[in-house]
Amino acid sequence: MNREALIEWIETHTDEMIHDFQALLRAPSVRNDAERAPNAPFGKGVREALDVTLEMGQRFGLSPRDFDGYACDMTVGDGAEMVASLSHIDVVPAGNDWTYPPFGAEIHDGYIYARGATDNKGATLASLYAVRALKELGVPLKRRIRLIIGCDEESRWECMRHYMETEPERPVWGVSPDAGWPFIYGEKGIANLYLEKAVEPTDGVRVVWARGGERHNMVPDRAEALLNMPLQPTTAIEGVEWHADPAGWRAVARGKSAHGSHPEAGINAVTRLLEALEPLNLPDNEQWLHTVLEWSKSLDGAALGINHADDASGTLTCNLGVFEYDGKRVLCVFNIRYPVTWSLDALKERLQPTLEATGFTLSDVRHTPPLYIPPDTPFLQAILQVYREETGDYETQPTTMGGGTYARTMPNLVAIGAAFEGDGEAHQADERISVESLKKLVRCYARIFERLANL
Repeated sequence: MNREALIEWIETHTDEMIHDFQALLRAPSVRNDAERAPNAPFGKGVREALDVTLEMGQRFGLSPRDFDGYACDMTVGDGAEMVASLSHIDVVPAGNDWTYPPFGAEIHDGYIYARGATDNKGATLASLYAVRALKELGVPLKRRIRLIIGCDEESRWECMRHYMETEPERPVWGVSPDAGWPFIYGEKGIANLYLEKAVEPTDGVRVVWARGGERHNMVPDRAEALLNMPLQPTTAIEGVEWHADPAGWRAVARGKSAHGSHPEAGINAVTRLLEALEPLNLPDNEQWLHTVLEWSKSLDGAALGINHADDASGTLTCNLGVFEYDGKRVLCVFNIRYPVTWSLDALKERLQPTLEATGFTLSDVRHTPPLYIPPDTPFLQAILQVYREETGDYETQPTTMGGGTYARTMPNLVAIGAAFEGDGEAHQADERISVESLKKLVRCYARIFERLANL
C-alpha cells in the first residue's frame, strides 16, 4: 500500500468523516426493550444508528446487508476467503455529570464529545472509512474484508447470535477494534451473577425500597432509597443527600461511573448509599443490608469467596452493577471478570458456601467464556508490526484484559485499539475522541486490514 496516498486520502475526506461521525453519535443508541419493533429489536435509537451506518455503506459502495435490525455487514474485495472486523454501534446509558450533551457530538478543542465516541462508534466509523479508502485507492486484496457491525454488544449480544445463525461464513482471522493497543490476546471470562433473597417484611422503621445502577457492566453513579422515618437521619456520608418525602426520607447517593472491568476506576453509588443506611441499625441490616454492603466493597470478589488470580491475566474483578430492593426481595447483579485459566464451574463452586451462609440464591448466570490466542501467532505479529510502524511505539506490549469484545464470537479474532492516549474513558462521563485520533485509526485500520487480507 502507498502510505502517502492513504494519508492524503484521509486528509481529503476528514470533513466528510467528521460529519458522518456526528450523525452516528447523535443517534441515542441505548437498548430500549419498550420500543422493540419489527426490524428494530433494540428500539428506535439503535435502529437510527443502524440506518446511519447502512447509509454510509451504501454511499461508499460496500454492499451493506441489514440482518433484521440486529446487525449489518459490508464487504470490499472478491476473494474466496475473507478477514473480518467486528464492532458495534449500541452504547451504554449516558449517565450523569456530563460537561457537554452526551448525544450532542459537540467539538471542543479538537475533541468530539458523546456517549459512544470511543466505545465503539469511533472505531466503527474509522473502520468504514478504512475499507472505503482501500476500495477507492484500488489496493489489491487477496481476501475479502468484511465489516460486521452489531447492535447489542453492551447488553446481551443477541445481535451476534442472530448474525451467526443467519450468516454461516466465517473469517480466516480478524479483529475487533474495541479495546487497546497493540492487541489483546486474552480476555477474561465474564459472568453476570444474579443473586436474590426473599425478605420478610418488618414493622416499624425500615427501607421501603432501594435501587441503583443501569447496566451490569457499569459502576453505578446514582442510587436511591426511601425510608419510612419521621425524622431526618443524621448519618453523613460523602456523596449522599437526604430529601424529605411524603412517605419519610429519601437518600440519594452519587458516585462515579466506570467500566465494569475496572471497578476501581469508579465510585459505586450503591456502596455509598448502603454506608449511609447501615449506621441506622434498621431490621434490614441483619436481613440483607450489611451483606450487600460488604459484597459491593469487595472489588476482587473476596467477600463473595470467589477471589482468584493467574499469571496470564491477573486478578478477578467484581462489580455490583445493578441493585434492587422492593421491600420483599433484594436483587444484586455482579459483573465478574475471572482469569483466563479459570472456569465458571470453579467460580460457582467457590460461591456456594457464601450463598448458603447468607440465604441468597443464584437465580441466573449470563456467561461468556474467556479467550486466549498465543501472541506469537503470525496474524497477530502482522498486526503488531503495523501498529509499531504507524505509531512509532516500540515499547507497549500486547496484553490481556478484563473487558469482553466480539473477538470471542468467532475463531481467530483478537481485539485491538479503539482510541489513543488523551481520548476519553469508555462508560464514563465526557467520553471523547480527538479528530486526530480518528484519522490515525483510519490509517492503522486500513493498513491492518490490508495486511490481514494479503497475509
